[in-house]
Amino acid sequence: MKPIPLLILALTLTLVGCETTSNEQKSSSAAQKPADGKSEQPPELGMTKEQVIARYGKTDHIQQSNTGETWIYNLNMGEAFIPFNFGYRPKTRIINFDQEGKVASWSYTK
Repeated sequence: MKPIPLLILALTLTLVGCETTSNEQKSSSAAQKPADGKSEQPPELGMTKEQVIARYGKTDHIQQSNTGETWIYNLNMGEAFIPFNFGYRPKTRIINFDQEGKVASWSYTK
């Protein structure tokens, strides 16, 4: 056989093997945060925990203290696993709740 058809076949198989479907990407991002566009809005003072979960989803990082709870959301954790991404800076949303379970303060790190 000639080397050109083999080369074309190898390149085609390589490109097809690296392709991901948009349905897989949508399902993984939808599981992490709601897709209604509200997740880009900042939290409001006085919001309850249920309202925060409805807007941003659940978090795995909860810190308890005698003044209330602190919830930490990692916003760009996936970028840490990109090879040769030496400019990675973690971005987080930090929400502080008072003892009544309402938002007392919040901040972003950029």
